[in-house]
Amino acid sequence: MTTPDILDLHPELPFILDFNCFSNKKSFFGKLVTVNCPDDNSLVREILSTDGNKSVLFINGNNSKNVALLGDNLALLGKQNNWSGVIVNGCVRDVEILQSLDFGIYARGSCPKKSKKEGKGKLNSIFKVDNVEIKSSQWVYADENGIVISEHEIVL
Repeated sequence: MTTPDILDLHPELPFILDFNCFSNKKSFFGKLVTVNCPDDNSLVREILSTDGNKSVLFINGNNSKNVALLGDNLALLGKQNNWSGVIVNGCVRDVEILQSLDFGIYARGSCPKKSKKEGKGKLNSIFKVDNVEIKSSQWVYADENGIVISEHEIVL
């Protein structure tokens, strides 16, 4: 089921646009885990090192273009640890490698510079992306049409 199909059945659900697919896996879904990362991806490695249980990590980089918050090493770590995918409200890097991965990755753009490692950030944070509230325990459905957010799992 695509995000247009989901919104046809549930037109009340919020959605966000203008994210680009950076992987070979164009469609994915799962329960959200959120992390707020101000140009620092220290927590991203820590979170993706745990068993994702098919969840999706939503990284809020406040749409910053200063650094990349996900690269090939962290994406591979997420794939190995059973995460369904990652959505980055910010940038990724190592795009040529990410494009070959069977692991869901959506982001606003790319940036060649790696992020700081100062231990900043907050797990399970609540934030807004394009006026849509994003928080852990919501469900997310992502494909090339857009990203749909739901308070409950949608049976596909």
